[in-house]
Amino acid sequence: MDVSTKIFSGQAVTDLLCMPQVLIELIEACLGGDDTQLLADSVLRDAALSAKIILAASKTSSKPLDPLEPVSSAIRTLGIPMIIGIALQASQQIVRHKFSPQELSFQHSLWFSSQISSLVARCLAPSVNYPDIEEAQLSGLLLNLGIHALFASEGGSYLDQNVNSYSSSIQCHFEETTYKINHLQIADKLIDPWQIDSFLADAIRFLHADVSQIEQSGTLLKIARLVQQFCQDSQQLTVETETLAGRLFGFSQSEVAYLFDWASGLYPQFGTFLNDVEKLQVEMAVALDRLTELSFILADQEAARARLSGGKNPEELVTIARSLYLENSPATDAFFFLADQQNFQLSGILTDGQPRLIGELKIPMEVKSSLISAALLSGSPVNSFQPTQPLTVTDHLLLRLCKSQGMSCHPFHFEGRALGVVVLGVDSAVDSGRLQSLRIKMFGQVVSVALMQLSLTNQGQFNDGSHLLRRVSHEINNPLTIIGNYAGVLNQLLTDTADRQLSESIKKEVQRIDDIMEYYLNKQELPEFPEYSINLNQLVQDTVDSLNDVEFKPRQIVPGFDLQSTLDKMATNPVLVKQILVNLLKNAAEAAGEGGKVQIITRDGYSADRGRHVEIIIRDNGPGIDPQLQETLFQPATSSKGAGHVGVGLSIVKGMVDDLGGGISYHSSVKSGTSFHLQLPCGDVR
Repeated sequence: MDVSTKIFSGQAVTDLLCMPQVLIELIEACLGGDDTQLLADSVLRDAALSAKIILAASKTSSKPLDPLEPVSSAIRTLGIPMIIGIALQASQQIVRHKFSPQELSFQHSLWFSSQISSLVARCLAPSVNYPDIEEAQLSGLLLNLGIHALFASEGGSYLDQNVNSYSSSIQCHFEETTYKINHLQIADKLIDPWQIDSFLADAIRFLHADVSQIEQSGTLLKIARLVQQFCQDSQQLTVETETLAGRLFGFSQSEVAYLFDWASGLYPQFGTFLNDVEKLQVEMAVALDRLTELSFILADQEAARARLSGGKNPEELVTIARSLYLENSPATDAFFFLADQQNFQLSGILTDGQPRLIGELKIPMEVKSSLISAALLSGSPVNSFQPTQPLTVTDHLLLRLCKSQGMSCHPFHFEGRALGVVVLGVDSAVDSGRLQSLRIKMFGQVVSVALMQLSLTNQGQFNDGSHLLRRVSHEINNPLTIIGNYAGVLNQLLTDTADRQLSESIKKEVQRIDDIMEYYLNKQELPEFPEYSINLNQLVQDTVDSLNDVEFKPRQIVPGFDLQSTLDKMATNPVLVKQILVNLLKNAAEAAGEGGKVQIITRDGYSADRGRHVEIIIRDNGPGIDPQLQETLFQPATSSKGAGHVGVGLSIVKGMVDDLGGGISYHSSVKSGTSFHLQLPCGDVR
C-alpha cells in the first residue's frame, strides 16, 4: 500500500486527535485568564494540539515563531480567542470520533508516549546545560507525531501490523515496506511548513541515524535520541539506556539513574491502565461530557462579551456586568468597586436600583482596610464566611447594604493590573462556594477584559514607552527563567550545604531582577502624587514588622525606633514609600550583621529647596560604605556588598524617591556606620 503520495501537511495535522483531558485543561486555563506559560504547559502535553497551534500561528503571522519557545510564541501570536477556537474544533473532533476497543487503547498509548517523551526531554535539557528547554521538550513531544498521522490516516489497518506507539528503527523499516514512507519522514513533512529556525525537524528526521553520527551532531539531536531510548524502555532503566547516556553525554550510572527517577516520577497516571479498556472507556466518557459542558460555557462567554461591548462608560458596563452575575449565580446582589489609582482607593459605582450609599463609598487600597481591598491586592476571592482577617467597619457596612448573610469579594485583574472588585451578596457558605465555579471565573475574566478596554479607550493609559518596556521585559524574562530553572536543578544535584546556599542565592537574585522590572513596568500606572492621607509612623512600623522574621530575627537584630509622635498625616504614595523602606532596611540589616543595630527615626523638616517635608532616617552600625563607591552609590552596578551582587537596589530607590518628588542622602564612616536620610514632601492632605 503506497501512501507516500498522500499530502501530509495542513490537513493531516487537522485530522490528528487531541487528548480530551488536555483540551479540558487548556480551555479551563483560557477561561480562567491564565498566563502564556500555563497555557504552554498544557499544550506541551499533547503532540497533536501542539502541531495544530504552531501550524495555525505560522500561517497567520508574517513573522517567524521564536525557535527557542515555539509553543509560547505561537500562543502569543494567536491570542486566547483563536486558541479557544482551535481547542473547540479539536473537542468536536474527538467527541464525534468512534473508537474500537483496540483503537482506544492504542490512541491512549500514543498520548502516553508523547507525554513521557516530552517530560524526559524537559528533565534532560537542563541536565546537559541545554538552555532552550521548551524547544527540547517539543522535540521529545513530537517524536511520534508521524505515528499519530499514520494512525489517523490508516486507522485499524495500521494497528493490524502490531505497531508500537513509540518510534523505532524496526517500525520505520516496516512502514517503508508497507507504505513506502515512514513516520519520521511524515513528521518531517508536517513540521517543515512551520518554518522554525531550529534543528527540531532534523532531530526527528535523523532520530535513528547511526549513533556515531549523532555524537558529532548538535545537542538537540542527542537529546532526541536519548529521549527515544528512554521512551522505548519507559518502565525500567536498562543497560542500553545507561550505555547511550554515557556515550552521548558522559553520564555516570548514578546520574542516569537520577534522571530516570526524576522523569518517571512525572509520568501521567493514565499510563498505569493502558491495557484496561473498560477503564479507558469510562475515563473517555467523563472527559467528553466535560468537554461538552465547556462548549456551553464558551458559548456563554461569547454572549457575555457581546453584551459587555455595549457598555460605553463605567456605569453602563457595571450595569450589564451586574445582570450577568445575578442571572448566573446565587448572589442576591452585586456591587462594583473600581480601582482609583490617582487616589489609591476603591470607588463604588452606582447602578439603577442600588442604594445610593454605594456611590459614596471610598475604600483605601490597603489589605487591612476591608475584605474588598484584601481580595484586590491578593488577586484571589475572599468571603465573610471564612474571612482572611477580622471584619472591619467597612465590611459591616457592605454586609448591611448586601442585605444577605454574607458576601464574597472577587477581584478583576488584567495582565497583573488591578482593576476593581465585585462584591456578591450570598446567604450561606455553600452559596459562596458555588461562586468558585468555572463559569463565574469566566465572567470575571470577561469583565476584566472589558474594563481594561474601556480604560484604554477613555483614558489612554498605556503609551509607547510602556509597550517598549513590556517588550524589553519579555526578552529579559526568557533568560531569567532559564537561569532560575538551572539554579533549581543545581540545588537538587548539590549535596554540600554551602553550595546549595549559593544556588538559592542565584534564585533570589533572579527574583530581585524580576521585581525591579515589575517596578518599571508598573511605574506609569502609579499616580505621581496621590492625594491620600497616610500615617507615616504606622507605615514605618508595618514595614519593619513585615521584615522582622526574614531580616532582623535571623541576625539577632532588634530595631530601635525614635518616631516623632506629632507628625501630621501626609499625602504620598504608600506603595512606593514602603518599597523604598524595604530596600533601605534590608541593606541596613545586611550591613549591621549578626547582633548589630538598626535604628529608624522620623521627624519634621524644612529646607529652602524642598519646603516642608518629613524625614525618615535609617541608621546602622555596620562598617560603612567603601569611599571609592560613595560618589556613584546611586548609579546602577554600584555595590558595597561584595562580588556576586548587582548593585541596582539604590539606583531603583533613587528613582522611586524622584517619582515622589523627594530627596535622599547618606552619611557613612567606618566608626559610626551608615545612615540614609529620606525626605518626603508633605503634600496637601484632603
